[in-house]
Amino acid sequence: MDDVTFLQKGLTSPLKKWGTKWSLWPVHLVTACCGVELAHAYACGYDAERLGSLNYGICRQTNFIIVEGAITRKMARVLKITWEQMPNPKFVIVMGACGIKGGIFWNSYHMVRPWEVVPVKYFIPGCPPTPEALIRGIFALQKEIEGRSIVTEFEKITIKEDGGKVKRLPPLRKFVVEYPAVVPNVERYQDDFAKELEAVLGVRVYTIGEKTFYAFVGDLLASAKALKDFGFDHVKCVNVIDIPHEDCFIVEYTLSGYSKFKDCLVTIAKRIDRKNPNVPSLAELFPSADYMEREMHEFFGVLFEGNDWMGKRFLLDESTPLYPLRKDFKLEEESITEEKQFLQDFDSNLDFTKLSDDFVADALSKEEYVLIVGPQHPGSGHMRLIVKLDGDVIKEVIPDPGYVHRGVEKIAETRLYIQNIPLVERPCIIDFANYDLCYVRAIENALGLEVPERAKYIRTLLAELCRIGTHLYDAGILAVFLGHTTGFMWAFGLREYICEALTLMTGARVTGSFIMPGGIRRDVSDETLRKVKKIVLAMRDRLSKLEKVFVKNPTVVARLKDVGVLDKSKAIELGLVGPFLRASGVEFDLRRVKPYEAYSEVDWDIAMAYDGDAYSRLLVRVEEINQSINIVTQLIDNMPSGEARCDLWKLSDIVLPLGEHVSMVEGARGTIFMSILSDGESNVPYRFRIVTPCWYILKGFMEACKGHRLADLQAIYGSFGYFPPEADR
Repeated sequence: MDDVTFLQKGLTSPLKKWGTKWSLWPVHLVTACCGVELAHAYACGYDAERLGSLNYGICRQTNFIIVEGAITRKMARVLKITWEQMPNPKFVIVMGACGIKGGIFWNSYHMVRPWEVVPVKYFIPGCPPTPEALIRGIFALQKEIEGRSIVTEFEKITIKEDGGKVKRLPPLRKFVVEYPAVVPNVERYQDDFAKELEAVLGVRVYTIGEKTFYAFVGDLLASAKALKDFGFDHVKCVNVIDIPHEDCFIVEYTLSGYSKFKDCLVTIAKRIDRKNPNVPSLAELFPSADYMEREMHEFFGVLFEGNDWMGKRFLLDESTPLYPLRKDFKLEEESITEEKQFLQDFDSNLDFTKLSDDFVADALSKEEYVLIVGPQHPGSGHMRLIVKLDGDVIKEVIPDPGYVHRGVEKIAETRLYIQNIPLVERPCIIDFANYDLCYVRAIENALGLEVPERAKYIRTLLAELCRIGTHLYDAGILAVFLGHTTGFMWAFGLREYICEALTLMTGARVTGSFIMPGGIRRDVSDETLRKVKKIVLAMRDRLSKLEKVFVKNPTVVARLKDVGVLDKSKAIELGLVGPFLRASGVEFDLRRVKPYEAYSEVDWDIAMAYDGDAYSRLLVRVEEINQSINIVTQLIDNMPSGEARCDLWKLSDIVLPLGEHVSMVEGARGTIFMSILSDGESNVPYRFRIVTPCWYILKGFMEACKGHRLADLQAIYGSFGYFPPEADR
């Protein structure tokens, strides 16, 4: 019996209608970045619970799913299984452009339309929709249950100019060279440190940017050992560049240091045969390379010999085409007349929960348990954790990410540089300014663009507002994981102040797309900046209440103290970043190590802790909120006058110089790394690579769980602020 028939036959009783209307409890199935605004809809600023809609965790005890944006092939299986377990009548609302037509990811290699997986009742447009829009959608569903309808019907119209012609914007045309030059190691100048590296590696070292070096080597493993002995202690990026017209791949490892050479990046690279793409794994030498090697193996087919995960899927669904980042895998071109077909080869009956027989047999032989946590689970969000237990003590945790992997890198290679600004911020829309800043700075460094001082100040201001908002978001989610609903309400109530400030400045609560090469989209008035300062100071006055209610709550302290410990050496070895690295006693912050924008013009302290436990990771971020408030007020008080906006049309057809252009910034959760490889002629990137903070911390998260009780799993998860859309990209 479908939902419509059930409504007609099963909800004839006024009591049943009333009970269904006031018990629309959405199952916890956050699918993408729209979940940020869903969380706000259920916080104290909007309080969807007053409509009888209570966020719930168990699909068999609820009748409502809110699909928050993008659905990938891997997530589609979870959506279908979840829906099948729910009792009738059951309803599905889809929020966001991604759930309607694919949104900004419409031509990715494994996007799915939710209505081809489960019946969908209503669609809520937006990218993302506001919390008000979501609440209106819930209200509309309640009215339909009562027998009334308040759904808005859209009418298609054509806007014409005088003379009967349709008004259109000038087209943005792509130009892609058929057989491009791929030369990542273009030397821009050579400094003394490059010559030191030449002595270490025994090969030519190119300086491709400020404290950024590149070398082709004959033996990757030997070169990596030499650099480790020299003082480089972790891997920042593993990358593969496909050059089919030369029948080769270029495999790159980018190394850096937390003990020495903090402001340096050294990339060692090797050309390998495309038909026999084998290289030695560096995961044993640098554990921070492990998950990145798995990723590159899955997307390109490069075999990293010695990495045990070769031949397995890590991020992608079994039905996703092989090696989607290779150049001979083409994405569809945009069309207004044809609609892309989905799910043509999607087998919904595939057993995606199957584990390795050896893994299970090993656990059984030791009288251990294997527990699957997620991905539809209130304590794992949208990632699956495979937990091996000895009693209730965690022996090992294997991550199963990728449920919200959307293919940012591949899509970026099909769009103009200016079109990629909204794309690169989607992995973490609550930290959009830092993502935009990282991407835009790579372009500015490549083109030698000068940024006006006023624009630098405003860009820094946006970055710090996003840092505050992200830390408050993470604190609220940690509170949920600990069962502390009041902490969630307070954190998200405070975050509404930040959303209001961002709206005043950019016009958007999230996804501002406001930072552009050479400046910002438009200037922000001094009056608006004064309002932003008042908002932030008002938030600061209430922050102490959050600390009293949540941060210093004895129960919270007991749940987090001495739990999930990573000491300093382990944090360095695993390549942790951001506040999670600083919580283990490593003093590293790119804003101080390699100042950019207006950070050298303001006074602030690096927030530090030394215990490396879950509580330290929370305390560091709370202190960072206070430091960011100080930075914001200084920036506004000392805001220079002058021009700030850039000419957008001049940016619509830019071509970057030949070579690889790298950028790093200190995002809210840590280092954001982006690399753009240009062939010097095309007006789209040849290769775009992004590594996000949550991808850096994933292995540390897994290691921190070992030896702790199963009941600590969610506390450790929340302490890392792990945000799956950011990790999965």
